[in-house]
Amino acid sequence: MLANNRWVRATGSLNDKPISIQYREDWELAREAELYPLCVQIAWNAHSVDDSTGFPSLPEQGKILTFGELLQHNLEPGENALVAMVITHDGVCQWIIYCKDIERLKEGLDHIPTGEGLYPIDVVADEDPLWNTFTQVYQAIRSEA
Repeated sequence: MLANNRWVRATGSLNDKPISIQYREDWELAREAELYPLCVQIAWNAHSVDDSTGFPSLPEQGKILTFGELLQHNLEPGENALVAMVITHDGVCQWIIYCKDIERLKEGLDHIPTGEGLYPIDVVADEDPLWNTFTQVYQAIRSEA
């Protein structure tokens, strides 16, 4: 695997609401390998939000964490994809994933169990061989540090 499973967390506020951003500690190794030209963004729009924090409610956070683990478990084997960043803000949890082959990524998504019904997610994919989506967020974090 081109990135370990150690994560860095940055917290702060955006538009007067808390934000949490987590990213792979050694993400640059994966970007520099130039093997992941496609950026897939998956957004979970929470049904219930804690008004005091702006984050999904605790029960929904549990479901979101489980889904995030399932993403890694189903997408990363075989090194087709890498979950590079997770952003939680204003009731939305967003995963930024880079992959080699979108069809293999879709197959991985299809293997995520939906026993409790479909997940409230939106998925978009774009070509992003320079990791601009990731680096824009990463640079914003670094400039605030």
